[in-house]
Amino acid sequence: MPLTRLTPPEAMRAALLAGVVPVAPQHLPLADAVGRVLAGDLRSARPIPAQAIALREGWAVAAEATLGASPYAPMPLPGAPAQLRAGDPLPPGTDALLGPFDLDQDPLPQALQAVAPGENIRRAGEDLAPSDLLLRSGEALRALHLPGLLACGIAQVALRAPRIAVLDSETGLGVMLAALAVAEGADVMSRRAGADTLRDGTEDAILMIGGIGESSDDPAPRALAAAGTLLAHGVAARPGLAAGIGRIGATPVLLLPGRAEDALAAWWLLGRPLLRLLAGAVPPPPRQARLARKVASSIGLAEFVPLRFPEPGLAEPLAVGALPLGVLARAEALLVVPPDSEGYEAGSAIACEDL
Repeated sequence: MPLTRLTPPEAMRAALLAGVVPVAPQHLPLADAVGRVLAGDLRSARPIPAQAIALREGWAVAAEATLGASPYAPMPLPGAPAQLRAGDPLPPGTDALLGPFDLDQDPLPQALQAVAPGENIRRAGEDLAPSDLLLRSGEALRALHLPGLLACGIAQVALRAPRIAVLDSETGLGVMLAALAVAEGADVMSRRAGADTLRDGTEDAILMIGGIGESSDDPAPRALAAAGTLLAHGVAARPGLAAGIGRIGATPVLLLPGRAEDALAAWWLLGRPLLRLLAGAVPPPPRQARLARKVASSIGLAEFVPLRFPEPGLAEPLAVGALPLGVLARAEALLVVPPDSEGYEAGSAIACEDL
């Protein structure tokens, strides 16, 4: 029987997320934690650097002793300065670094340039002060965070990594959906779709791709209904119309159509919010922009509008109610027009989500 009733996107998302809570934290070494979502704040336990250090090769001096120095008027120094490499600690009584060629040692040490206090050095605690916040709970750990964490002596972190089963009924989209789930910090288990695989029980969520159309007699809705509960089939969104949701026990299940743009629409509308909730992730703020031209939309359906930005703050619509693959390759963000809206005039302020 074809779909006769479509569930509004907000209502379907609320039904999918109802009762879902973040998964339990686990501890992983930093090397295995990149891309995962943190389960607690990370703070510096000590000043970084612990004492003033050289930022380049040169000669450690008291800046005051170089006042007025130039190549034409060398300034005698009170003693022979220590030669340092980048990262070496400054000796007591020094607060700056002469460049490697700014010292004349014949016959006595003389500065050939004046330096200001703090020049060519990094003061104690300048990178991080004690208790400085490094990362907030809900943020994803990136590779660029590692130097700061290692400097603080943090070797492992608490994070949340939902276990996601991606079941593909020979659509070929499983690799894409698995990659999208991994990008949200999930551990992915890929399997062939089928009624028996729906009963595994080790996952925190199931993404089932293919075998779903506009009929309740399609294989995926029937398999879900046999293994658990089919909560809704058919979402008022274009593309993504035939998406469905359900439960097997307490495990949420998302049914994704087997066509790429429909599957992607269902992922962005339902799958990504589900994984972010399971991971305890803080969603990024929407990007604010103005439309370069009018977007006309149909009442009754949420419609996806891929966007690109020809200049900062100006969003150019590339399609309405469709996600052609060639367009997706050029898109930078996504606007979802609500079902009760007829669209937006050119110049309208919008909030969109980066892809």
